[in-house]
Amino acid sequence: MRMQNMIRTILMVFVASMVSTSCTEKINLKLKNSTPLLTIEGNLSDRSGPYYVILSKSRLYYENNSFTGLPSAQVVISDDAGNNDTLTEVVAGLYSTNFIQGTFGRTYHLKVTAEGKTYESYCKMPTPVDIDSIDITTETDFKGNVKKRANILVRDPAGVPNQYRVTSLLNDTASTGFHIHIDRLWDGKLRSFNVPQSDFKTGDTLKIDLQSIDEHVYTYFSEFNQNQNNFGAPAAPANPDAVFTPAALGYFSAHSIKSKTIVIP
Repeated sequence: MRMQNMIRTILMVFVASMVSTSCTEKINLKLKNSTPLLTIEGNLSDRSGPYYVILSKSRLYYENNSFTGLPSAQVVISDDAGNNDTLTEVVAGLYSTNFIQGTFGRTYHLKVTAEGKTYESYCKMPTPVDIDSIDITTETDFKGNVKKRANILVRDPAGVPNQYRVTSLLNDTASTGFHIHIDRLWDGKLRSFNVPQSDFKTGDTLKIDLQSIDEHVYTYFSEFNQNQNNFGAPAAPANPDAVFTPAALGYFSAHSIKSKTIVIP
């Protein structure tokens, strides 16, 4: 039962970020009859596995947004230390590693063979960066309601390009979307990052993850966010070419993580 709950949670988090991805033609109705594209989402970290890769197909403009996993693919993750792990399909479209362990500094290779094509992506896992502290603030809206919000302080390492993604878990609810930062203009400085979730109640448990992500992954997330802000979806032209060869929607992120947990006062 515990394994079923974990798989259900993973699928919910993946689907939340993929629902918009699947409707690739909303921005241009001329594309509505184009062939659906493979969508790949893979995450690997320096925490203990298993790790998961999820495969699906983009949908046409007039189709609904329900998620349908792509079954019967061959999915392999390997690293530059000679480890090679063929993933096991847990449920349709959800593939799980068996033994490979994420280690920062190593480069990882994702290879997906589906529907007669092979797609590949490489990602080097960056060194983790600590969360310095968590700052809880309050604000009062025009109705007099007091809301609590959170920020994290991060001391960026000087002289090293860094890209970050912030995720959070409020009690049992995970954040969605891509909340990202890049140190291009503030290398080596102490910075404050917003926590995705807000309006906390006293006694809530808030767990915050600071992911150190690869530059190509940051670029993909940035383009995804730009399309979302323009009321579109991350269509194929906005998907960075370097993520998968040949072109496919989605991303492969090998990232390191530092975490802090707080009970809201």
